[in-house]
Amino acid sequence: MALSSTNIVKVIVVTDDLEKTVSAYKTLLGTGKGPEAQDGEHKEVRTPFTKYKGADITDTPMKVESVFSDNFWFEIIQPLGNNDPWADWLKEHGTSICSICLLSDGPLENDEETVKNAGFESIFKQEKGYEAYEYFNTSEALGVLVEVKEQYK
Repeated sequence: MALSSTNIVKVIVVTDDLEKTVSAYKTLLGTGKGPEAQDGEHKEVRTPFTKYKGADITDTPMKVESVFSDNFWFEIIQPLGNNDPWADWLKEHGTSICSICLLSDGPLENDEETVKNAGFESIFKQEKGYEAYEYFNTSEALGVLVEVKEQYK
């Protein structure tokens, strides 16, 4: 069984210098200078159902900015904490593409089962109320993590 969709909606890049990385992507893509990045813990979107490596977490401090291309966007993340998939990726790989995000046709649980049956464990899952997403540990086989996102209709 395959995933419900292979539509890539974003590529997640982690960095230790958000402004430098965003500037380089905007220069390369010709998208110009965008709004300033904001610091934030993103607690307002976290719920008790957010899990990282099987444990509940309540925040993921980071700075985030998006850089748009014609058919998807780059989400540039500078982790400021140490207990989330982005901070761990940065520690191990440095500034690099961390994951690709596929938009699920829903429900997310169906794609979750497909990915787990393919032998990949879930490492991060979040429910936001208007969408849910899950990261899978596909890095050894694919070179990046795979995120599957469901946006509720």
